[in-house]
Amino acid sequence: MAHVHGAKAVADAGAKMMDTAMSKMSETMTHPMMTGAVAGAVATAKTSALKKILTHPITLLGAGFALGYFAYKYRHDIIETQPHEE
Repeated sequence: MAHVHGAKAVADAGAKMMDTAMSKMSETMTHPMMTGAVAGAVATAKTSALKKILTHPITLLGAGFALGYFAYKYRHDIIETQPHEE
């Protein structure tokens, strides 16, 4: 039965730590200065989120792969649509 009691003690300790952390977080979130900072961060994040996504190196790499794939796939059509000089 020792393993059962040990698991219960660990679960109780985890719940106690979670309650303490949540109460500290609620105290911090209700502080007026912190509320203003959070609101400012959210407003800034909304305007620059799209820019962050579009300028991320993985996004640019993926766009390059997609562009290269389609350019290769339709290379004959692309060459034919260009005007020929005579």
